[in-house]
Amino acid sequence: MFRVLVACYGKWDTCSELPYILKKGGCIVDVFCAPDSWLLANSYYDNWIDAGIGDLIYKERLIDLVANVKYDWIVLGDDLLINFMNKQIVEKELFLKLLPLIKIENRQILSSKIGLSNFCIANQIDTPGFLIYNSKADLEKIQKHLNFPIVNKHDFSYGGTDMFVSRSFEEFQLRLNEIPENNNVLIQEFIEGEEIPVEALFYQGELLTYFSSNVLQYSTTNFSYTTRKKYYNNEALRPILINLGKTLGLNGFANMLYIYHSKRNKYYLIEVDPRPNSWMACSRHLSKNDFSAGVKRIVNGDYLNGYQGMNLKKPEIELALFYKDFRRALWNKDTKAIVRWVFNLNRYWRLLPFYDMKLSKRIFTEIWNQIIVYKWKRLIAKIRN
Repeated sequence: MFRVLVACYGKWDTCSELPYILKKGGCIVDVFCAPDSWLLANSYYDNWIDAGIGDLIYKERLIDLVANVKYDWIVLGDDLLINFMNKQIVEKELFLKLLPLIKIENRQILSSKIGLSNFCIANQIDTPGFLIYNSKADLEKIQKHLNFPIVNKHDFSYGGTDMFVSRSFEEFQLRLNEIPENNNVLIQEFIEGEEIPVEALFYQGELLTYFSSNVLQYSTTNFSYTTRKKYYNNEALRPILINLGKTLGLNGFANMLYIYHSKRNKYYLIEVDPRPNSWMACSRHLSKNDFSAGVKRIVNGDYLNGYQGMNLKKPEIELALFYKDFRRALWNKDTKAIVRWVFNLNRYWRLLPFYDMKLSKRIFTEIWNQIIVYKWKRLIAKIRN
């Protein structure tokens, strides 16, 4: 049997349905995480290995596990873990076992926005112009060589942390106090166009499956994670993704962001996170060629035949992540979104996680504790005061 290890360090819900994808694809699934991890909030893993607490213990236990148990594939489930292991691992053999690349020379892109930008320039992949900001001494270069508007990004960050758009150099100067000095902050030209998130599966550099979409709802700002999207067939991305997979050496799940500039007819690569995300389990609602089908091809050794088509069930399919979208709607008092979920508009009930009652229990418990109980406690405290 094809044995997979899924490791997750942070307390991210993004991996909660990954064992389902892998199990449906024909894998034996081991999970390596802490006892409170979302990776355990499902019924589809075969074995749990306790990761312990603390960076050093985690690293030592993971490396020891990989050395003593033969795994056919290892999936690192979150940015913190990828960043940590990329910094720690020196040996090429261990890198190729653990990290989601088959080309160690491209390790600069792992959890580094600057590394990805440098990679794109070196390999003639369309990406926005950029410079690095360390101190006010860099202001002249930014003013002379970048086209405004621009956006600032911490080299390692997620969820749109401390990002903002400056429409002019003067506006950028006014907000300099929000950008830390001596920290290698990426200052990137802000491409205004169609934003296209992409989820994909690569194996040994070969593209197997991908799904493209347009964003319908963010959790907060346009730089935060998405909670509702509309999927559609975008064949123009196919050769772009095939080239990216081979050039970068992608080996596993990846979620990316492109911006399409219609006047230039260019797809600008903005982001590559070589890890799973919450949307990937939703692919079962999109096509028979979902991510589990892609995993089956890896298990069967059929991955060298490459991409075999998206084959969406309909030209456009609207999907939403129940846990994230319903939680956002309750926090923000978004009545329209609540009504969609309560009254099954656009067949939203099919997106509820009832295929796995263990996962459903965790999700509803989290919503109850984080929002309902919290708001009642605040109301009671307000009344008492």
